This record gives sequence, structure tokens and C-alpha cells, in this order.
Amino acid sequence: MPLPPPLLPDVDFALHDLPDLHEVLAGLREQGPAVPVLFATRPLWMILGYDAVKHAMTDEEHLSTTEAYKRSLGLTMGPVMATLSGKAHRKNRGVISAVFFPKPMRALVEPVFRVEAEKLADGLAGRNEVDLVRDFTRRFTFNVITRLLGLPVTDVDRLMLWADQIMAQGWDFEAALRAKEEMGSYLEPVVRERRERPGDDFLSLLVQAEIDGEGLSDEEVYAFCRNLFPAGIDTSTNSLGSLLHVVLHQPAIRELAREGDPQREAIVQELLRYEPPLALVPRRCVKDVEIGARKLSAGDNVMLSIASANNDPKEFDEPRRFDPSRGDRHLAFGHGEHFCIGSHMARRVLETGLEVLLRRFPEMAPLPDRPARIVHGTLRGPRELWVDPGRIARSES
Repeated sequence: MPLPPPLLPDVDFALHDLPDLHEVLAGLREQGPAVPVLFATRPLWMILGYDAVKHAMTDEEHLSTTEAYKRSLGLTMGPVMATLSGKAHRKNRGVISAVFFPKPMRALVEPVFRVEAEKLADGLAGRNEVDLVRDFTRRFTFNVITRLLGLPVTDVDRLMLWADQIMAQGWDFEAALRAKEEMGSYLEPVVRERRERPGDDFLSLLVQAEIDGEGLSDEEVYAFCRNLFPAGIDTSTNSLGSLLHVVLHQPAIRELAREGDPQREAIVQELLRYEPPLALVPRRCVKDVEIGARKLSAGDNVMLSIASANNDPKEFDEPRRFDPSRGDRHLAFGHGEHFCIGSHMARRVLETGLEVLLRRFPEMAPLPDRPARIVHGTLRGPRELWVDPGRIARSES
């Protein structure tokens, strides 16, 4: 059965900037928990509202994660966890999760996360105008991931290019496929060496780890890396840009962020609710299901609106008010068996980047003549964030 006409025929959630996304979503929520919208010029169902999205995230019987991602990430990344189910998913998740537990992530804050943040902060000192997205947030995320995997930081530019091309599969599918193969060829000798002479980096841990005597194949390791770098664009880079945008424009939040680690952790959690970097995540309807008054048919494409769920006034009082005391009920990292395994790393990146910049540049201020906007209906964050770092650049802890 064809989908009904989109409720907003002039709004494409894949192609338009949508700086007013939250106002648009508020209007759609009034139409029910499932509505037809446009995505990349094609109609699909969008699920809105906290309860509806949370339930959909666990309803694999009707709304399949695997079937959705097989048609996207599976083609340009390989067998990543989102494309797997059953035993294969459990094995991959079990092997990878040991590396991403909270304790290992916290242990890496000083030797990796903070070191990379301080290096990039050094490059901002003495400048009058800085685009934090270009000069800090994006490179910080990639430098951290590269260091964690034990890859040369001198290769970051190549890795960033491949990640960009993979993420642009909707616009240039052939370039995404080339990037997939080129990244695999780059990783092949590295993975072979780590299997023979493992070190203490994440890549070594991944190739050595086993669940019930079974580890990851070379292609599964390549797929993990192809996913991890673009995920840095999706989550850490966009989130850190949005976080800095909020903090630098709200003096009370900025002062709270200076108080200590618990306060920064709370601010990061609220940012993930307030402006999730992945505003939409895909599902594929594999069995007819009713959501509200709408009937979704097997074969329909579906998007779960995390941005709408996280700003549902039925769940969050005054959702467009930034309030770090709310806790962590947001759905930015998903819910259920496909909960984002990199959530601990992403939060440590955000907390460390925020701490270093506020300490090193206490006078940092946005440039009023170059205002930033948080944009996009899917991968959401500021494209640029111009600031004056201020006269003082402190290096002391």
C-alpha cells in the first residue's frame, strides 16, 4: 500500500538545513505518533513522541534495525553491528563492548583524550578568529579515534576523507564504495601485524578478543573501523559543536561547566537530550503494524525521530529549556539491544573537550558578526562556530 502524501511536502528531512527543526517536529507531533514525511525526495514514515520512539527501538518484530541498515551501512561499511542479528550480533557486541566499557574509557581520558585536546588548544592560542568546528571539534574527535586504534596521527587527513565519502553515500554512492575498499586495503597490513604482534591499542584488543572461542574476522574488524570514524562525525563532532554553542551562549551554563566533572557530565547528558547529533535513525517495517491511527505495511521505510522524542513535552517539562538537572532519560544513544556501544567514549570526548577549552580560554566568546546555527534534520550540529579565543590561553591544570 503506498504511503499517504507527506504532511510537509516542502520539507525534506535529508536535504534541508532545518534550523527550525524543533518547531517543525512540534507541529508534526500534534498529528499523531506516526506521520508521512519526505526524506531524500521519497516518502517514508516518521515516528514521533518519546513513548512511541522508545517502544519502536525495541520492536524488532515489526521495525527491523538490521533490514534498515543492510540497505545503507551494510553496503558501504560491511558487517557492522547495526546490520547483524542473532548470534553474529551477540558475538560482535560482546567482543567490542569489552573495549568500550566505562572504566577503560575513563582510564584513557588523561593519556589520550586530554593530550589531544591540549595539543589542539595550543594551535588556537594567539588567534583572534577561530572556527571551533574546523580547528578543534572535528580534528579532536578524529585524533582521539586514530590514537585509540594505534594508527599514525599523520594519517588523519586520509581517514577523514574516507569517513566523509562513506557518510555521503546518499549523494555519491560510487565514491562511498571506493572509500570502503581503500580503507580496507589500508587496514589490511595493520590488522595482520596486530594479530602477529599485538600492542595495547584498541585494534590489538579487538583482533585478540574472543567470545566462546570465536573472535572477529578481518572484514569485521575493517567494518568496525569504517563505522567508528564516520560515527565520530555523527556523534562526537556534531555534539561537541552543539555543546560549545550552548555553553558559550548561556553564561549560567558556562559557569556551571567550570565547577567540576559532575557538572560537566550533567551538561553533556542534557546536551544529548536537547540537541541529539543523530536526529533520525532508520528502521524497516518487516511486518504490518499499527502506530496510533496509522497502518504501516511490510516494506515501508521508517525513521525514528530521536530529536522529537527527546523534546516531547509529555516526557520533559519545557523541553526547549536547557536544564542539566534532568538526568539521562534521553534516547540519543538508542534503547534496547542496539544501544550505542560507543556512548561512553562519546561522553568522555565531550566532557574533556569542554573542560580543556574553558580552562585554556576563559575569555572565549562567539563572534557576533558570524553567528552560528545548529542545522540539519538528520546529522545535526553547527557547520561552523566562530569565536574569539580571548587574550589569555592558560596551560596550567
